[in-house]
Amino acid sequence: MEKTSLNAEARVAGKSLNNGLRNAGKVPAILYGREHKPVSIAVDNKEVRKAVSTKAGFNVLIDLNIGGKENIMARVCDYQAHPITRDFTHIDFQVVDLKRKIEVEVPLHIEGKSPGVKEGGVLDIQRRTLHVKCLPTSIPEFISVDISALNIGDNVHINDLKLPEGVECPHDVNFTILAVVPPAKEEEVVAAAPAEGEVAAGAVPSDKGAAPAEGAAPAAEKKSAGK
Repeated sequence: MEKTSLNAEARVAGKSLNNGLRNAGKVPAILYGREHKPVSIAVDNKEVRKAVSTKAGFNVLIDLNIGGKENIMARVCDYQAHPITRDFTHIDFQVVDLKRKIEVEVPLHIEGKSPGVKEGGVLDIQRRTLHVKCLPTSIPEFISVDISALNIGDNVHINDLKLPEGVECPHDVNFTILAVVPPAKEEEVVAAAPAEGEVAAGAVPSDKGAAPAEGAAPAAEKKSAGK
């Protein structure tokens, strides 16, 4: 598991003070744990972004140096961000005990090419992350999902995954990860041809070119005959 370090400083809680920190490029944060009293701290926005931009993402282990007085191993367990700038506005750090298992979300990576997809099937991905439990030092960067043997109608469930050693999945339900489904069928609507002598629906009958009945004079001739 990847590790990084991050400087932090103690802060005084308060809305107006927090806004001042944000304007200075800092992020109000809190550090807590099973046997650790909650502590209000502040960290640099850019440095946090850099820390979680590694392959481990938000699962990276962070060595927090608080005011140069103590170092605590932690991880980002929750955060809030600005809807437009995406800058962090608040972060929750969880103290990590390297000897105690924790539960985290790990991304799923699809590998291989499915024969079913080559035949026109559609890969229906239902889960992109997996909730796992393991020691902090055993958190995998990702878990592979091999689709190279999947035909149309096949699927992959949680129990089908090969988890790394020391990693377990605490799910009670054997959820579907993905499936190769048949392509959607387009309904072809074929209009029925009208029978001989009938007029197609929506068509307007026309007298143009029609021969007059036997013994009947054309309309123009009838008009002149009345003179």
